[in-house]
Amino acid sequence: MTTWMRWMLWVACLATVAWLWHAGALSAGTALATGAASLLLFVWRSHPHRRRRTALRYIEMGKQPIGLH
Repeated sequence: MTTWMRWMLWVACLATVAWLWHAGALSAGTALATGAASLLLFVWRSHPHRRRRTALRYIEMGKQPIGLH
C-alpha cells in the first residue's frame, strides 16, 4: 500500500472517530484510545523486507545465473 493511501486511510479513521465523539457515541477516553490505536496501525509495516519490483539485480561475469544451481 502506498504511503499516500495509508495517510488518507488514517485521516479518514481519525475523522470518523472525531465525528462519533462529537455526536456523543464515543466517550473522550474511548476516542483517544481509538486514535492512538489507529496511529499504531498506521505506523506498523506489513512487509518490512519487501523488495521493489523494479530493482535491478546484477550478476558478476563468469558466474552461473541465479536459480540454476
